[in-house]
Amino acid sequence: MMRSSFATLCLVIFASTNFASAQTLTCNVGGALALDGSVTSCTSSSLRYKDNKPFEGPSGTTCEGDQYACLTGNWAGSFDTAYGCFGGGSSSGVNQIENAKSKIIEGCKSSPTCLSNNPGGVPARGWTSCTESDCNPCQGGPLGGGAKGLSPSIAVGVGAALISAAFTAVQ
Repeated sequence: MMRSSFATLCLVIFASTNFASAQTLTCNVGGALALDGSVTSCTSSSLRYKDNKPFEGPSGTTCEGDQYACLTGNWAGSFDTAYGCFGGGSSSGVNQIENAKSKIIEGCKSSPTCLSNNPGGVPARGWTSCTESDCNPCQGGPLGGGAKGLSPSIAVGVGAALISAAFTAVQ
């Protein structure tokens, strides 16, 4: 009886330890300027985005485990565009963030406005890649406060929207 109880206790501890290590990661998504001039709202998602199509909706895969990360492009003009969760359980999971960044950079390079404000198509203020829930910044720049007019400092937001349109057309 004592052995059976001890074995059951060990099994419960093992199962709860494994369950605790398989946390679900949620990431911010949004904060870009749409073609109509509106700023997309910042939301949160625990679903993985595909690295080759970072602007489309998320896949049906939950970001569960330690091989996922959140991504944000910190663009010129105070735009922090959050792209969501990338990664996965496969051996290619570690490359997902780099693949997504290259697609985002390609999109910026295809927009003269984005490229002129972000040299080489790389976000002027860098990238944020992190592994805690909702750790990636998401803000739509000066328009986020409800201002109606466009200022030169947020021109890159138009570029972000054009990047989105370019990905939709290409993919």
